[in-house]
Amino acid sequence: MIQFLKEIWDRITGFLFPQQYFAWQSIIYLALFSWAMSWVARLSGTTALTQWIIITGSWVFWVIGLGWALEANNIRPFGIPIAPWVSGALVCAYLFALIPGNHLTAALIVWPLVSVGLVALPAFISWELKPKLPMPFVRQQLILLLLLALLFSSWFQFYFRLQTWLTDYPTLLSDDFNRSGFVLKVASSDGQSGGIPLLTAAEQQVKDQLDDTPWPWVERWLLNLNGQMVKIRNDTRSVLIDSSEADFWELTARPRSLENGYALQLMAVWNGPASNPEGYFLEKTCLIRPRIPSVRSTDTREANESEPTPTAMAQVSCDLETPKRLGQPDPLPG
Repeated sequence: MIQFLKEIWDRITGFLFPQQYFAWQSIIYLALFSWAMSWVARLSGTTALTQWIIITGSWVFWVIGLGWALEANNIRPFGIPIAPWVSGALVCAYLFALIPGNHLTAALIVWPLVSVGLVALPAFISWELKPKLPMPFVRQQLILLLLLALLFSSWFQFYFRLQTWLTDYPTLLSDDFNRSGFVLKVASSDGQSGGIPLLTAAEQQVKDQLDDTPWPWVERWLLNLNGQMVKIRNDTRSVLIDSSEADFWELTARPRSLENGYALQLMAVWNGPASNPEGYFLEKTCLIRPRIPSVRSTDTREANESEPTPTAMAQVSCDLETPKRLGQPDPLPG
């Protein structure tokens, strides 16, 4: 038991206290010492330049020490050397921390290129800080690493650009990405489409203008549907005023005669990019039917006959569903 504990102690001391000064442990200790001194300098009220020099030295030691430790201990998950990638991540974290604001996107895009730069640095500069030309096979490896880093950076940039598009234009999430090799839609996002609040606002406008109004007024309103839609478009424009996709939505309507009333199809047409070349539109149907108000009861038939015939009033009811239709709607009549 004592021998086992002694072996564990020897391993711990051998890991923490190297046999020679030129080791990765020494660099890590210098990083910790510089980090502690930076706090001392900050608390003692030294100049900003002094604090920056100490903090920069700490970061430099961390980059060298951690990269050296990972490589010296042969830490390679799945056979992949991660030392340059960890060192590159630390360099990017330090550089972009100097710039005010959130720069995670830029840091991730630059990270693979910085990592390859750290790998290539010893191949082009000697320990005496003199330039040198690497061997042909080393240059070939560095070129392959550079191409791989460019590929990773392009993937990161494409991902962030795609997320920006989906944030600015949420209607794109409702499209079909089955043939896309880059976008994987894990859930339905039709509720995020900007056409839905637009149709909801148009529905409210139609109800405000037609519900509980005389039936002759409704028929005149439908005869001048082109002019009425201009007003409704102007009134509902504020719904998407803060959205980048406001210019891609067009509100239109199409009436249809029924046996007892009319069906008004409100359509929000998407004119932006879509997987279908002909585009698509969202539809909401409103039923407009006449309703005869009830006549107040009287005691005699003569009194009933003397009262004027009540005017039919309109009753508007709209569907909750907003189905998606491929193609373009038919033009307005007239």
